[in-house]
Amino acid sequence: MSIKLDMMELDELFIEAGKTELLMPRQKVGGISTSWLDIKEEWSAYGYGHKRPLRIHPTARQITNYEKALDLGLQLPKDDRKVIWAVSLSSQKRHKPNWSKLGRMFKCDRRTVQHNYRGALMRAYYLQ
Repeated sequence: MSIKLDMMELDELFIEAGKTELLMPRQKVGGISTSWLDIKEEWSAYGYGHKRPLRIHPTARQITNYEKALDLGLQLPKDDRKVIWAVSLSSQKRHKPNWSKLGRMFKCDRRTVQHNYRGALMRAYYLQ
């Protein structure tokens, strides 16, 4: 028995799924590699410079919610999935969706995108 989420919780679920999508490891295609080591020419190139940035991995709860959002999203029509996923990925950089950019992406007004997003959330609410 699953708990039915309200509209605000669905919005948060999809926003968190977009954040988790960006935290997931990237898929790499195995290429041809050589066994030669790279020879560094400067003395400062041996561990005294900048280190690699720290990569944060998603938690088990985030992955569970990500799977829940994907399962719910796959039950929706294709247009609703596009709007929901675009809004969730757009809201990661600014902590809120960039409605103007989304309007240009969907070739309509930003208020139309907001209306379509709310409609998609309502359909997701009734599909739970």
